[in-house]
Amino acid sequence: MTKANRLLATLLLVSVACSEAVAQDASNASHLVEIGQADSLYSSILGEERVFWVHLPNNGHLQENHRYPVIYLLDGGVHLGGLAMVQAYYTYFRLPEMIVVGISNRMNRTRDLTTSFVESRQGAPVEASGGAETFTRFIAEELIPHIDSVYPTSSHRTLIGHSYAGLFTINTLVHHRDLFTNYIAMDPSLDWDNQTLLHEATRALQDERFDGKGLFVSISNEIIRFSDTLTIDTVQRDTTDFSLSIRSMLAFVHAAEANTSNGLGFAWRYYDKDIHGSVPLPSMRDGLMYLYDWWELKSPSRYNDPDTPTQDLVRLITERSEKLTANMGYPLAMEEELLTMLGYMAMQMDQSEKARAVFELAIQFYPESASAQEAMADYYESQGDFANAFLHIQKALEISDSDVYKRRAEGLRAKQ
Repeated sequence: MTKANRLLATLLLVSVACSEAVAQDASNASHLVEIGQADSLYSSILGEERVFWVHLPNNGHLQENHRYPVIYLLDGGVHLGGLAMVQAYYTYFRLPEMIVVGISNRMNRTRDLTTSFVESRQGAPVEASGGAETFTRFIAEELIPHIDSVYPTSSHRTLIGHSYAGLFTINTLVHHRDLFTNYIAMDPSLDWDNQTLLHEATRALQDERFDGKGLFVSISNEIIRFSDTLTIDTVQRDTTDFSLSIRSMLAFVHAAEANTSNGLGFAWRYYDKDIHGSVPLPSMRDGLMYLYDWWELKSPSRYNDPDTPTQDLVRLITERSEKLTANMGYPLAMEEELLTMLGYMAMQMDQSEKARAVFELAIQFYPESASAQEAMADYYESQGDFANAFLHIQKALEISDSDVYKRRAEGLRAKQ
Protein backbone atom coordinates (compact mmCIF):
# COMPACT_ATOMS: atom_id res chain seq x y z
CA MET A 1 0.00 0.00 0.00
CA THR A 2 1.41 3.41 -0.94
CA LYS A 3 1.87 6.29 1.47
CA ALA A 4 -1.00 8.15 -0.19
CA ASN A 5 -3.30 5.14 0.17
CA ARG A 6 -2.26 4.61 3.78
CA LEU A 7 -3.00 8.25 4.55
CA LEU A 8 -6.40 7.93 2.90
CA ALA A 9 -7.16 4.80 4.90
CA THR A 10 -6.14 6.56 8.10
CA LEU A 11 -8.37 9.52 7.38
CA LEU A 12 -11.29 7.19 6.78
CA LEU A 13 -10.97 6.00 10.37
CA VAL A 14 -12.55 9.23 11.57
CA SER A 15 -14.99 9.64 8.70
CA VAL A 16 -18.71 8.93 8.90
CA ALA A 17 -18.48 7.33 5.49
CA CYS A 18 -18.88 3.62 4.86
CA SER A 19 -16.77 1.74 7.39
CA GLU A 20 -16.15 -0.98 4.85
CA ALA A 21 -13.61 1.35 3.24
CA VAL A 22 -11.33 0.90 6.22
CA ALA A 23 -8.94 -2.03 5.93
CA GLN A 24 -9.92 -4.03 8.99
CA ASP A 25 -10.42 -7.66 9.77
CA ALA A 26 -13.94 -8.99 9.44
CA SER A 27 -13.97 -9.64 13.17
CA ASN A 28 -13.47 -5.92 13.77
CA ALA A 29 -16.03 -4.71 11.24
CA SER A 30 -18.33 -3.40 13.97
CA HIS A 31 -15.73 -0.82 15.05
CA LEU A 32 -15.33 2.40 13.14
CA VAL A 33 -12.21 3.28 15.12
CA GLU A 34 -9.97 1.04 17.22
CA ILE A 35 -7.49 2.80 19.45
CA GLY A 36 -4.78 1.03 21.40
CA GLN A 37 -4.25 -2.56 22.43
CA ALA A 38 -4.59 -3.03 26.18
CA ASP A 39 -1.66 -4.58 28.02
CA SER A 40 -0.18 -4.61 31.49
CA LEU A 41 3.12 -5.13 33.24
CA TYR A 42 3.88 -6.09 36.80
CA SER A 43 6.25 -3.53 38.28
CA SER A 44 8.66 -4.72 40.93
CA ILE A 45 9.59 -1.09 41.53
CA LEU A 46 6.01 -0.04 42.23
CA GLY A 47 4.93 -3.38 43.63
CA GLU A 48 1.79 -3.47 41.49
CA GLU A 49 0.39 -4.28 38.06
CA ARG A 50 0.40 -1.30 35.70
CA VAL A 51 -1.98 -0.99 32.76
CA PHE A 52 -1.04 0.61 29.44
CA TRP A 53 -2.21 0.67 25.85
CA VAL A 54 -0.11 0.42 22.69
CA HIS A 55 -1.37 2.22 19.59
CA LEU A 56 0.47 1.20 16.42
CA PRO A 57 0.73 3.23 13.21
CA ASN A 58 -0.89 2.14 9.94
CA ASN A 59 -3.45 -0.08 11.68
CA GLY A 60 -0.64 -2.25 13.02
CA HIS A 61 0.89 -2.99 9.61
CA LEU A 62 4.49 -2.14 10.46
CA GLN A 63 7.22 -1.83 7.86
CA GLU A 64 9.88 -4.51 7.79
CA ASN A 65 13.37 -3.48 8.92
CA HIS A 66 12.05 -0.17 10.27
CA ARG A 67 12.40 1.26 13.75
CA TYR A 68 9.69 3.58 15.06
CA PRO A 69 9.90 6.58 17.39
CA VAL A 70 7.76 6.16 20.49
CA ILE A 71 5.44 8.56 22.30
CA TYR A 72 4.87 7.85 25.99
CA LEU A 73 1.56 9.45 26.93
CA LEU A 74 0.71 9.85 30.60
CA ASP A 75 -2.97 9.54 31.58
CA GLY A 76 -3.29 7.38 28.49
CA GLY A 77 -6.80 6.24 29.34
CA VAL A 78 -7.96 9.85 29.01
CA HIS A 79 -5.83 11.27 26.21
CA LEU A 80 -5.02 8.37 23.88
CA GLY A 81 -8.13 8.87 21.75
CA GLY A 82 -7.26 12.50 21.06
CA LEU A 83 -3.65 11.75 20.24
CA ALA A 84 -4.67 8.91 17.92
CA MET A 85 -6.84 11.33 15.95
CA VAL A 86 -4.00 13.85 15.70
CA GLN A 87 -1.85 11.07 14.27
CA ALA A 88 -4.60 10.00 11.88
CA TYR A 89 -4.77 13.42 10.26
CA TYR A 90 -1.10 14.46 10.30
CA THR A 91 1.05 11.35 9.95
CA TYR A 92 3.16 11.09 6.77
CA PHE A 93 2.85 14.74 5.74
CA ARG A 94 3.65 16.48 9.02
CA LEU A 95 4.56 13.69 11.43
CA PRO A 96 6.53 10.45 11.22
CA GLU A 97 4.83 7.16 11.96
CA MET A 98 5.12 6.65 15.71
CA ILE A 99 4.17 4.02 18.24
CA VAL A 100 2.19 5.41 21.17
CA VAL A 101 2.27 3.92 24.66
CA GLY A 102 -0.59 5.31 26.72
CA ILE A 103 0.16 4.77 30.41
CA SER A 104 -2.78 4.50 32.77
CA ASN A 105 -2.62 6.80 35.79
CA ARG A 106 -6.15 6.13 36.99
CA MET A 107 -4.88 4.63 40.24
CA ASN A 108 -2.38 6.39 42.52
CA ARG A 109 -2.16 9.33 40.12
CA THR A 110 -1.14 11.98 42.64
CA ARG A 111 1.36 9.64 44.26
CA ASP A 112 3.08 8.76 40.97
CA LEU A 113 3.11 12.11 39.19
CA THR A 114 3.93 14.68 41.87
CA THR A 115 7.52 15.60 42.54
CA SER A 116 7.59 16.12 46.30
CA PHE A 117 5.61 15.15 49.38
CA VAL A 118 2.96 17.51 50.73
CA GLU A 119 0.41 16.96 53.48
CA SER A 120 -2.24 19.23 51.97
CA ARG A 121 -3.02 21.20 48.82
CA GLN A 122 -5.39 24.14 48.54
CA GLY A 123 -6.70 23.37 51.99
CA ALA A 124 -7.45 19.70 51.35
CA PRO A 125 -5.40 16.77 52.71
CA VAL A 126 -3.29 14.79 50.22
CA GLU A 127 -3.25 11.08 50.89
CA ALA A 128 -0.08 10.19 48.97
CA SER A 129 2.35 12.28 46.95
CA GLY A 130 5.95 12.75 45.90
CA GLY A 131 6.45 9.49 44.01
CA ALA A 132 7.60 10.95 40.69
CA GLU A 133 11.15 9.64 41.01
CA THR A 134 9.90 6.12 41.72
CA PHE A 135 7.47 6.29 38.80
CA THR A 136 10.30 7.54 36.58
CA ARG A 137 12.28 4.44 37.54
CA PHE A 138 9.33 2.27 36.54
CA ILE A 139 9.20 3.92 33.11
CA ALA A 140 12.96 3.87 32.58
CA GLU A 141 13.84 0.47 33.99
CA GLU A 142 10.73 -1.60 33.32
CA LEU A 143 8.25 -0.10 30.85
CA ILE A 144 10.62 1.21 28.18
CA PRO A 145 12.72 -2.00 28.12
CA HIS A 146 9.51 -4.03 27.86
CA ILE A 147 8.21 -1.96 24.93
CA ASP A 148 11.61 -2.10 23.22
CA SER A 149 11.67 -5.88 23.53
CA VAL A 150 8.22 -6.35 21.97
CA TYR A 151 8.03 -3.66 19.29
CA PRO A 152 10.48 -2.33 16.64
CA THR A 153 11.26 0.89 18.48
CA SER A 154 13.98 3.47 18.07
CA SER A 155 15.79 5.53 20.70
CA HIS A 156 13.79 8.65 19.74
CA ARG A 157 11.11 9.13 22.40
CA THR A 158 8.59 11.83 23.32
CA LEU A 159 6.93 12.27 26.72
CA ILE A 160 3.52 13.97 26.96
CA GLY A 161 1.76 14.91 30.18
CA HIS A 162 -1.11 17.11 31.38
CA SER A 163 -1.59 18.86 34.75
CA TYR A 164 0.21 16.74 37.38
CA ALA A 165 1.56 14.71 34.47
CA GLY A 166 2.80 17.99 32.97
CA LEU A 167 4.62 18.62 36.25
CA PHE A 168 6.08 15.11 35.91
CA THR A 169 7.11 15.90 32.32
CA ILE A 170 9.01 19.03 33.35
CA ASN A 171 10.66 17.10 36.19
CA THR A 172 11.79 14.42 33.73
CA LEU A 173 13.29 17.04 31.42
CA VAL A 174 15.13 18.74 34.28
CA HIS A 175 16.37 15.67 36.15
CA HIS A 176 16.31 12.81 33.61
CA ARG A 177 16.61 14.62 30.30
CA ASP A 178 18.33 11.79 28.43
CA LEU A 179 15.34 9.51 28.90
CA PHE A 180 13.38 11.29 26.15
CA THR A 181 14.17 13.45 23.16
CA ASN A 182 11.04 15.61 23.21
CA TYR A 183 8.66 16.79 25.91
CA ILE A 184 5.14 18.23 25.79
CA ALA A 185 3.90 19.67 29.10
CA MET A 186 0.23 20.65 28.97
CA ASP A 187 -0.93 23.05 31.68
CA PRO A 188 1.75 21.71 34.05
CA SER A 189 1.02 22.09 37.78
CA LEU A 190 4.18 24.04 38.53
CA ASP A 191 2.59 25.64 41.58
CA TRP A 192 2.94 22.29 43.37
CA ASP A 193 4.62 22.46 46.80
CA ASN A 194 5.23 26.22 46.80
CA GLN A 195 6.74 26.08 43.28
CA THR A 196 9.57 23.78 44.36
CA LEU A 197 10.10 22.27 40.92
CA LEU A 198 9.62 25.64 39.25
CA HIS A 199 12.63 27.00 41.15
CA GLU A 200 14.70 23.90 40.32
CA ALA A 201 13.75 24.14 36.66
CA THR A 202 14.53 27.85 36.47
CA ARG A 203 18.04 27.23 37.81
CA ALA A 204 18.56 24.32 35.43
CA LEU A 205 17.48 26.37 32.41
CA GLN A 206 20.08 28.95 33.33
CA ASP A 207 22.99 26.71 34.35
CA GLU A 208 22.68 23.44 32.41
CA ARG A 209 22.68 22.18 28.81
CA PHE A 210 19.70 20.73 26.96
CA ASP A 211 21.25 20.10 23.59
CA GLY A 212 19.10 18.03 21.26
CA LYS A 213 16.03 18.29 23.49
CA GLY A 214 12.71 19.87 22.54
CA LEU A 215 9.95 21.19 24.81
CA PHE A 216 6.48 22.55 24.09
CA VAL A 217 4.41 24.01 26.93
CA SER A 218 0.73 24.90 26.72
CA ILE A 219 -1.19 27.16 29.10
CA SER A 220 -4.97 27.22 29.27
CA ASN A 221 -7.20 30.14 30.14
CA GLU A 222 -8.02 29.41 33.75
CA ILE A 223 -8.28 33.14 34.38
CA ILE A 224 -11.95 33.09 33.41
CA ARG A 225 -12.66 30.81 36.37
CA PHE A 226 -11.75 33.45 38.96
CA SER A 227 -11.64 36.89 37.31
CA ASP A 228 -13.56 38.98 34.78
CA THR A 229 -10.88 41.65 34.55
CA LEU A 230 -7.47 39.95 34.58
CA THR A 231 -5.78 38.94 31.31
CA ILE A 232 -2.73 36.89 30.39
CA ASP A 233 -0.78 40.15 30.30
CA THR A 234 -1.90 41.41 33.72
CA VAL A 235 -2.36 38.22 35.75
CA GLN A 236 1.24 38.21 36.97
CA ARG A 237 0.46 41.26 39.08
CA ASP A 238 -2.18 39.29 40.97
CA THR A 239 -1.17 37.79 44.32
CA THR A 240 -4.11 35.53 45.13
CA ASP A 241 -3.92 31.76 45.35
CA PHE A 242 -6.40 31.55 42.48
CA SER A 243 -3.84 32.73 39.96
CA LEU A 244 -0.81 30.91 41.39
CA SER A 245 -1.06 28.07 38.86
CA ILE A 246 -1.01 30.24 35.75
CA ARG A 247 1.58 32.59 37.26
CA SER A 248 3.85 29.60 37.91
CA MET A 249 3.54 28.43 34.31
CA LEU A 250 4.21 31.91 32.98
CA ALA A 251 7.31 32.19 35.17
CA PHE A 252 8.60 28.96 33.71
CA VAL A 253 8.02 29.83 30.05
CA HIS A 254 9.55 33.27 30.52
CA ALA A 255 12.61 31.67 32.11
CA ALA A 256 12.88 29.30 29.16
CA GLU A 257 12.61 32.23 26.74
CA ALA A 258 15.30 34.12 28.63
CA ASN A 259 17.83 31.27 28.35
CA THR A 260 18.05 30.62 24.63
CA SER A 261 21.71 29.54 24.66
CA ASN A 262 21.22 26.31 26.64
CA GLY A 263 20.46 24.20 23.54
CA LEU A 264 16.78 23.58 24.35
CA GLY A 265 14.35 23.83 21.46
CA PHE A 266 11.46 25.62 23.14
CA ALA A 267 8.03 26.99 22.28
CA TRP A 268 4.87 27.70 24.23
CA ARG A 269 1.32 28.81 23.53
CA TYR A 270 -1.53 30.32 25.49
CA TYR A 271 -4.96 28.93 24.60
CA ASP A 272 -7.43 31.66 25.48
CA LYS A 273 -10.39 29.59 24.20
CA ASP A 274 -9.52 26.50 26.26
CA ILE A 275 -9.71 25.67 29.93
CA HIS A 276 -7.68 23.11 31.86
CA GLY A 277 -9.82 20.16 30.78
CA SER A 278 -9.96 20.98 27.05
CA VAL A 279 -6.41 22.16 26.41
CA PRO A 280 -4.80 18.71 25.85
CA LEU A 281 -6.29 18.16 22.37
CA PRO A 282 -4.96 21.33 20.69
CA SER A 283 -1.77 21.08 22.76
CA MET A 284 -0.91 17.62 21.43
CA ARG A 285 -1.48 18.75 17.87
CA ASP A 286 0.48 22.00 18.14
CA GLY A 287 3.22 20.48 20.28
CA LEU A 288 3.89 17.71 17.79
CA MET A 289 3.70 20.18 14.88
CA TYR A 290 6.40 22.26 16.56
CA LEU A 291 8.66 19.41 17.63
CA TYR A 292 8.50 17.71 14.21
CA ASP A 293 8.47 20.80 12.01
CA TRP A 294 11.57 19.42 10.31
CA TRP A 295 9.73 16.29 9.14
CA GLU A 296 7.64 17.96 6.43
CA LEU A 297 9.07 17.58 2.94
CA LYS A 298 10.29 21.02 1.96
CA SER A 299 10.11 22.32 -1.64
CA PRO A 300 8.18 19.32 -3.03
CA SER A 301 7.93 21.03 -6.43
CA ARG A 302 11.69 20.67 -6.89
CA TYR A 303 11.40 16.91 -6.48
CA ASN A 304 8.50 16.73 -8.92
CA ASP A 305 9.87 19.13 -11.52
CA PRO A 306 11.21 17.14 -14.51
CA ASP A 307 13.64 20.00 -15.18
CA THR A 308 15.41 19.50 -11.84
CA PRO A 309 18.89 18.21 -12.82
CA THR A 310 19.85 14.74 -11.63
CA GLN A 311 22.65 16.01 -9.41
CA ASP A 312 20.29 18.50 -7.76
CA LEU A 313 17.69 15.80 -7.11
CA VAL A 314 20.34 13.52 -5.60
CA ARG A 315 21.47 16.39 -3.40
CA LEU A 316 17.89 17.10 -2.25
CA ILE A 317 17.37 13.43 -1.36
CA THR A 318 20.69 13.24 0.46
CA GLU A 319 20.02 16.45 2.39
CA ARG A 320 16.62 15.19 3.51
CA SER A 321 18.20 11.96 4.72
CA GLU A 322 20.82 13.95 6.62
CA LYS A 323 18.10 16.12 8.18
CA LEU A 324 16.09 13.10 9.30
CA THR A 325 19.22 11.52 10.76
CA ALA A 326 20.25 14.68 12.60
CA ASN A 327 16.84 15.18 14.18
CA MET A 328 16.08 11.55 14.98
CA GLY A 329 19.53 10.94 16.42
CA TYR A 330 20.20 7.77 14.42
CA PRO A 331 20.62 6.94 10.70
CA LEU A 332 17.35 7.45 8.85
CA ALA A 333 16.99 7.76 5.08
CA MET A 334 14.39 9.50 3.00
CA GLU A 335 11.23 7.39 2.87
CA GLU A 336 11.65 4.41 0.57
CA GLU A 337 8.28 4.80 -1.10
CA LEU A 338 9.03 8.43 -1.95
CA LEU A 339 12.32 7.35 -3.50
CA THR A 340 10.61 4.63 -5.51
CA MET A 341 7.95 7.06 -6.69
CA LEU A 342 10.58 9.56 -7.84
CA GLY A 343 12.47 6.85 -9.69
CA TYR A 344 9.38 5.62 -11.55
CA MET A 345 8.39 9.20 -12.38
CA ALA A 346 11.78 9.72 -13.99
CA MET A 347 11.37 6.48 -15.96
CA GLN A 348 7.98 7.60 -17.26
CA MET A 349 9.53 10.83 -18.48
CA ASP A 350 12.37 8.94 -20.22
CA GLN A 351 14.95 10.38 -17.83
CA SER A 352 16.92 7.19 -17.47
CA GLU A 353 19.98 8.73 -15.82
CA LYS A 354 17.83 10.32 -13.12
CA ALA A 355 15.83 7.12 -12.59
CA ARG A 356 18.97 5.06 -12.15
CA ALA A 357 20.48 7.57 -9.71
CA VAL A 358 17.36 7.53 -7.56
CA PHE A 359 17.05 3.74 -7.56
CA GLU A 360 20.73 3.45 -6.64
CA LEU A 361 20.09 5.69 -3.64
CA ALA A 362 17.11 3.53 -2.68
CA ILE A 363 19.32 0.43 -2.67
CA GLN A 364 22.05 2.28 -0.78
CA PHE A 365 19.61 3.47 1.89
CA TYR A 366 17.57 0.24 2.03
CA PRO A 367 19.96 -2.65 1.26
CA GLU A 368 17.57 -5.20 2.79
CA SER A 369 14.58 -4.09 0.73
CA ALA A 370 13.32 -6.50 -1.92
CA SER A 371 11.16 -3.75 -3.45
CA ALA A 372 14.21 -1.51 -3.95
CA GLN A 373 15.94 -4.32 -5.85
CA GLU A 374 12.77 -4.93 -7.88
CA ALA A 375 12.60 -1.24 -8.83
CA MET A 376 16.17 -1.38 -10.11
CA ALA A 377 15.28 -4.51 -12.07
CA ASP A 378 12.40 -2.61 -13.65
CA TYR A 379 14.80 0.14 -14.64
CA TYR A 380 17.26 -2.23 -16.31
CA GLU A 381 14.48 -4.10 -18.08
CA SER A 382 13.17 -0.80 -19.46
CA GLN A 383 16.64 -0.23 -20.90
CA GLY A 384 16.76 -3.67 -22.47
CA ASP A 385 19.52 -4.77 -20.08
CA PHE A 386 17.99 -8.11 -19.12
CA ALA A 387 21.19 -9.45 -17.54
CA ASN A 388 21.33 -6.71 -14.89
CA ALA A 389 17.57 -6.85 -14.44
CA PHE A 390 17.91 -10.57 -13.69
CA LEU A 391 20.70 -9.91 -11.17
CA HIS A 392 18.56 -7.47 -9.21
CA ILE A 393 15.50 -9.72 -9.25
CA GLN A 394 17.74 -12.49 -7.92
CA LYS A 395 18.78 -10.18 -5.09
CA ALA A 396 15.13 -9.41 -4.39
CA LEU A 397 14.44 -13.14 -4.34
CA GLU A 398 17.27 -13.69 -1.85
CA ILE A 399 15.69 -11.10 0.45
CA SER A 400 12.09 -12.23 -0.03
CA ASP A 401 11.35 -15.74 -1.25
CA SER A 402 8.33 -14.62 -3.24
CA ASP A 403 6.64 -16.53 -6.04
CA VAL A 404 6.28 -13.22 -7.86
CA TYR A 405 10.06 -12.77 -7.91
CA LYS A 406 10.54 -16.40 -8.94
CA ARG A 407 8.29 -15.98 -11.96
CA ARG A 408 9.94 -12.69 -12.79
CA ALA A 409 13.40 -14.24 -12.61
CA GLU A 410 12.32 -17.05 -14.95
CA GLY A 411 10.99 -14.55 -17.46
CA LEU A 412 14.15 -12.45 -17.39
CA ARG A 413 16.37 -15.51 -17.72
CA ALA A 414 14.49 -16.41 -20.88
CA LYS A 415 15.07 -12.96 -22.37
CA GLN A 416 18.85 -13.05 -21.98
